[in-house]
Amino acid sequence: MQVRWYDGFTPTFNDFFRLRDELDQLFDIGLPLADIRSVPRGTFPAINMQEEKNAVTIQAGLPGVDPTEIDLTLEDNVLTIKGNRTIKTDGEKTSYHRRERFSGDFARMVSLPEGLDAEKVEAQYRDGILNITIGKAEEKKPKQISVTVG
Repeated sequence: MQVRWYDGFTPTFNDFFRLRDELDQLFDIGLPLADIRSVPRGTFPAINMQEEKNAVTIQAGLPGVDPTEIDLTLEDNVLTIKGNRTIKTDGEKTSYHRRERFSGDFARMVSLPEGLDAEKVEAQYRDGILNITIGKAEEKKPKQISVTVG
């Protein structure tokens, strides 16, 4: 069975995800599919974050961004990615049929898990992807104190 709306429009999965995102924002709750698409549409840059044994790795898609225009800060377990993306035009006033890529300043703040060491951060930019690796802090172990008899 195919669902058709009053104007003959056939909804797609993206339409349902957008509706769910709008409902999430309205009620400020997460639905069971939150891990599939929990970021509001149009959020830039899109990221993937994964935890490994000794580090957390973040990949941020930054196509069209000059790496010298990227500003990274890490403070209080929040990683901030700021920058500017310029989309070159031919210099004349352009008439778009569709424009989904924006140009201008952007900023994205990402909460990080506890236990990371801000001194162990590396960032590399390659092929439009910014790879950020943040090492985990050494676990604080109790100091062993030997007792001498005497």
